[in-house]
Amino acid sequence: MRDFKVMFVGCSGSGKTTAIASVSEISTVTTDVTNTDLANYNKEVTTIGLDYGEVTLPGQTNLLRLYGTPGQERFSFMWDILGKGTVGIIFLSDNSRSDPFGELKSYLNAFHSRLTEGNSVAILGIVKTDLAPYPDKNSYEQLLRDMGLSLPVINVDARDPASVMLLLRVMSRHLERSIDNHHEAK
Repeated sequence: MRDFKVMFVGCSGSGKTTAIASVSEISTVTTDVTNTDLANYNKEVTTIGLDYGEVTLPGQTNLLRLYGTPGQERFSFMWDILGKGTVGIIFLSDNSRSDPFGELKSYLNAFHSRLTEGNSVAILGIVKTDLAPYPDKNSYEQLLRDMGLSLPVINVDARDPASVMLLLRVMSRHLERSIDNHHEAK
């Protein structure tokens, strides 16, 4: 059995807490508090530390330990803390935000060294496309190419366990492939 630490990253309200809670096999750990920044984030509570859950994918023995990061920049110090030992990063981009590309770029830049040094595999989940269908998946893929990144891009509904499980299955496949390539290189 392999044990993988996977981190969910994205702006406040992008669905990190919801995605983890929708699939976790254990009661999730959250550090949500009352949101005092309603002008920027229209939600009652916000994560200030982390979210945590665990899931074993059907037909696999891999345990995915899921960590959700706080989305607000003022809590970014937690990104490095939670990033230790992380082998997978799932970026969630909230398509309903006024500048989803700008926000995504800031997260991709914050985690750039993990992405380019081979420390972690990553995928991008686009959320809330039911509220805002554009930019579309092709536009996100082009943005990633322009930044010199090659990540799988998937539309996901963080509220839907089946949708989140698809995202995690793709992540698990990429983790397995990365480990196999690492072993072959030795």
